[in-house]
Amino acid sequence: MLATQKTQTTRSWMTDLLFISLALGLFYLFWLGLHPLFTPDEGRYSEVAREMIVTGDYITPRLNGVAFLDKPILYYWLQASAIKLFGLKEWALRFWPAFIALLGCVVTYVAGRCLFDRRAGILAAIVLATNPLYYGAAHYANLDLEVAVMISNTLLFALLAFQAASDRQRTVFILLAYLFCALAVLTKGLIGCVFPILIAGSWIALLNRWNTLAKMRLLTGAGIFLVLTVPWYFLVQRANPEFFHFFFVVQQMQRFLAQADFNNPTPAWFYVPIVLAGFLPWSIFLFQAFIQQIKLVVKDRQHYSAELFLLVWAILVFSFFSFPKSKTVGYILPLFPALALMVGRYLSQSWNKSGRAIFLATLSFIILCIAVVAACLLVPHIKSVEMAHSLLPYLNDTALLFSIGGIAGCFLLFSDNSLAKLVTCLTSVAVAFLLTLLASATAMNQKTTKPLAMQLKTILTPQDEVVTFYRYYQDLPLYLERRITIVADWHATDIMHNDNWVRELWFGMPFQDTSKWLIEEPAFWQRWNSDKRMFVLMNAQDYLGFSKKTKSYRLNEYDDVVLASNHLS
Repeated sequence: MLATQKTQTTRSWMTDLLFISLALGLFYLFWLGLHPLFTPDEGRYSEVAREMIVTGDYITPRLNGVAFLDKPILYYWLQASAIKLFGLKEWALRFWPAFIALLGCVVTYVAGRCLFDRRAGILAAIVLATNPLYYGAAHYANLDLEVAVMISNTLLFALLAFQAASDRQRTVFILLAYLFCALAVLTKGLIGCVFPILIAGSWIALLNRWNTLAKMRLLTGAGIFLVLTVPWYFLVQRANPEFFHFFFVVQQMQRFLAQADFNNPTPAWFYVPIVLAGFLPWSIFLFQAFIQQIKLVVKDRQHYSAELFLLVWAILVFSFFSFPKSKTVGYILPLFPALALMVGRYLSQSWNKSGRAIFLATLSFIILCIAVVAACLLVPHIKSVEMAHSLLPYLNDTALLFSIGGIAGCFLLFSDNSLAKLVTCLTSVAVAFLLTLLASATAMNQKTTKPLAMQLKTILTPQDEVVTFYRYYQDLPLYLERRITIVADWHATDIMHNDNWVRELWFGMPFQDTSKWLIEEPAFWQRWNSDKRMFVLMNAQDYLGFSKKTKSYRLNEYDDVVLASNHLS
């Protein structure tokens, strides 16, 4: 009998893992390369990986030939491997974000099933996979999703180790936690170990479980961590003697503590609407899930230690990122697996129930549908909102989708009010909306230079020079597959106080001689007026003044970017 139960359990595990991997794999890989790279992030980080392959230097990241030491190396290695395997294609450059997102969903399922029950694990994976912020990050080639999954996997495997029933399970889980912690540090630095230490340490203190430390294999874990992280940090410091100060002090410490001089200064409540909107449609259950977790923990925090861990995780991550003035949307992603598990557990426990809570959730969904439909229909008529005309069909599709969702919600509200049917409806609407959102990405991407770069590649020779004039189009070197020359005031006194592409490159200038391709206006005009054929890209407004100063041949314009040359042939 026991052998039969064990076989059935193993079979259900394998079935779930196979189904989740295949279903979510298809969902995440579909249309992965449909649209050009977004700038600045996708162009920037993909170009670093391309240059790594071209130069053969896999230690010092470079952006347009300039040392780019803002972030650690792991993501660039992954991107370089995708380029090596699949070529320089948009879908290849987004392969690893999508794959790592899928991995995060699978680990969330494993954690949900081990900590709570099978249904909670499945629901948590669905909730995580189908919210717009996580899904969008999985289709965006930058570091936010990767570090979020690495940190989340560290925390989840640590929690599983703390709750493990056998020494063998505990050993496997804790070693996986150390592995992902090291990968997180190789992805984005100190934050990769700060969160696990802060959250796990707070949990241990709140439960007074200091004996847990003796079971964590600290020496083995430290060995794994150091073997994986130290070699690159040592080698990059040896190649760039100022690296440690720049990376750990300027980029890691000052960026968190600074009250100015970094991007996106925002109020403390910035992440409240981001989480509520980014976690839709599942945010309609967040309040109930939080209240449930809190009640259980207050009742008996020792017995409901996993629930306490998720609460500490959510509170500390949210507070940590709300403190500094510099915030971006993707920073909050490490919060989402914890929220998904909370909602998954709540839904699982309420699965066969009906009543006021389910009624209110259904009503909230209907109100959400009405709000989305109204926004889609009204936004095109608001004069202050700048929107590409090509987005209109997608807004109409979204309005139609949520109209159907709202009608379905009304039927549910006045019928049996089943949670299973509501979750099915939410999942269907979420999947359809996310695919619509992905299909609209080409229309949303208004800053790509891909069309100009593709035209330019057909006429460029190795002797020609491509220049950007007081602009840096981050995807241009990638699509041209060559370094470009950039004109800017590289000695301006305010560079340090503006978090933009100028400072980004200026930070890396001391690490090598950039005088040949990071130039100022006198050098540009000297080259422009020579026999050398040059191509220049600049803002259309800037070109009006530029064309009055010198003879130039305007070759094309795309989305307010002009391509011109000093010679016709």
